[in-house]
Amino acid sequence: MSIERARPKAFATLCGRIFRDTDPQYFPSAQHRGKLIRLCTDACLGAFLADPDVFCKVHRNSDKAAARMKAEIEHLIGLWSTYDSSTKSD
Repeated sequence: MSIERARPKAFATLCGRIFRDTDPQYFPSAQHRGKLIRLCTDACLGAFLADPDVFCKVHRNSDKAAARMKAEIEHLIGLWSTYDSSTKSD
């Protein structure tokens, strides 16, 4: 008779990486303001422990910064395509 083990529940690290089939106990973690913070590497744990508030703020805002940068790049591509097509002579 085989015993089927329950799959670990999906979890996300502070940087936003989502892990589905991994046990969170193997990832570094720390308590901060009453919450358990999971991190993806020991290096991130070290940076977090050096200044938890700054580390959390930077990672919380990273999604907003990425979205802004994507919008700016799309805008520049649009401008370039307009410029590029207007300089062509047929």
